[in-house]
Amino acid sequence: MTAAQPSTTDVGPATMDVRPTTMDVRVTTTDVQPSTMDVGPATTDVLSAALDVREAARGAVRGKGGADAVLTALSAVIDHDHASLSRWDPLLRRHVTLAGSYPAGTTRYIETRLHDDPAFTLIRHAPGTTSWWHDVPAPVRGASTGFQEVLEPLGVQDGVAQCLFSADGRYVGILNLSTTRARCDQPAVRAVMTLLGECLAAVADPLAGHRSPGPGGSGHTCAVLLPGTDEADHAVPVTVSGEPLPGLTEPGSPLVALLRRTAARRTLPATVLVPYRQRMLELHLTRQGDRTVAVCRAVARPAALSPRELEVLAELTQGRTNREIADRLYVSPRTVATHIEHILAKLDVPNRVAAAGRAVAWGLEPAP
Repeated sequence: MTAAQPSTTDVGPATMDVRPTTMDVRVTTTDVQPSTMDVGPATTDVLSAALDVREAARGAVRGKGGADAVLTALSAVIDHDHASLSRWDPLLRRHVTLAGSYPAGTTRYIETRLHDDPAFTLIRHAPGTTSWWHDVPAPVRGASTGFQEVLEPLGVQDGVAQCLFSADGRYVGILNLSTTRARCDQPAVRAVMTLLGECLAAVADPLAGHRSPGPGGSGHTCAVLLPGTDEADHAVPVTVSGEPLPGLTEPGSPLVALLRRTAARRTLPATVLVPYRQRMLELHLTRQGDRTVAVCRAVARPAALSPRELEVLAELTQGRTNREIADRLYVSPRTVATHIEHILAKLDVPNRVAAAGRAVAWGLEPAP
């Protein structure tokens, strides 16, 4: 037993030798921490840049900035060489560039041919709205004119195409970003670009910021885009959202003529009320270049006035006499006088001038 003791004692130092080795591992782990911490600021920078993009997009929607500012802010999210933000034009049936830095030939392709490209079809109908260069299958890239004849000659190595949809599901435009450098689709960037889709869509959406402001709607809302005077080949308004009311997109419709007259003589944006086919319509009109966006909804009749009383009241805003109103509405002057008595009582005003003033404040227009 005495002889065995030195052997047991020899193990002690060997066991102690392990501890420095364990400490060496700890030092190595500590050495790794700075590189791990480097990821944090990069992700933080991407998130901060995304907030700047959102603010730039909000400014563009409110008219306090342009789409160029949005692309400038996006350069801090993706250091791109080329970029474009395009709106889908429902009248021309093609894209229109809001801001961009691609060469003229590439911009022309995006505007006039992109919507027919097989790669665009894949991107638009993909489960996600954002597709990166390396996400597109090689056979699709090979069949795509955009990839083969437009992007590759520019030396593009990576990029993103993001189809933009409004909250109610309408396709409103596309964002294209391209880089000639290494891959730019880091996980944080991918996540941020997906989150930015909604605010980018608002910049392209012709209805963003132009919603009808008043309460009391019946739930039926639609929007149309009226062509400008130089678009004779596209004279009929085009539905942008919802199911259009009868007459809202028909050639020669009195309602369309009313929209044009109102847009021509009022300072837009403006909201008017119009008695139309036993309904009270609220029309919110805004400018989009030389075009007019009209958001239309059926609303409750004000002051419990009947449809005919509203028609008579609207005629009063034009300063017409009872006889003139009777001729326009195909009734007798006595019937008009009776309607006016009811109108004055319901509005609790002393005379027809005061009643007309109330109607003007509502934005009431004579029926088309």
